[in-house]
Amino acid sequence: MNSQQVLPILYGGATSPFARMTKIYGDFLDVEFTYKSIDIYSAEFIDPFNPLRQIPTLVTEKDEAIYDSRTIFSFFEHLANQPNEKTDFQETTRISLALGMSDACLQYRMETVLPEDAQNQVKLDKLKQRMNRCVAKLESFADITHSKNVNLEQIVLACALEYLDFRYTKEWRNACPKLSNWLSEFSMRTDMQETRPPQA
Repeated sequence: MNSQQVLPILYGGATSPFARMTKIYGDFLDVEFTYKSIDIYSAEFIDPFNPLRQIPTLVTEKDEAIYDSRTIFSFFEHLANQPNEKTDFQETTRISLALGMSDACLQYRMETVLPEDAQNQVKLDKLKQRMNRCVAKLESFADITHSKNVNLEQIVLACALEYLDFRYTKEWRNACPKLSNWLSEFSMRTDMQETRPPQA
């Protein structure tokens, strides 16, 4: 690689499951990029690139922004010359389910950090129910998901499940033994350990 070559920059955060899974997937595909962890709440510099001010946001060497995580996955596949025409729509649906579960968990976290008198208990209960439904459905897919070599689906799933552990509860493991056992093994991967949130 030319020492003067400018690499794409992936902006993420220490506790974001979406930034974590995009970083792991890019590294898994051997894509060359720079990763920078930022405080998204004060990162005004990101606004011209991503008006949503969300992570992950990737800025290319041409100063073009790419977001959200699904689009970054596809961009990394493009850089790695991987075919990105998804024809297994059941697999892509399972990925969407895991991503949706992570989003519900993020919403749950954002609600629980509010002062107690400002929290919406109805919303919290609905988010709990949503996460519980999601993880139960993912457990029903476990034999299919785990039978393959390491791929995007497994990376997304592992990050989503560890985010449940981190921000919600580990009680899901009692009802989902297949997922729990698989995660215990998958989480030993170096890329999972190196990207684990602080105190997770």
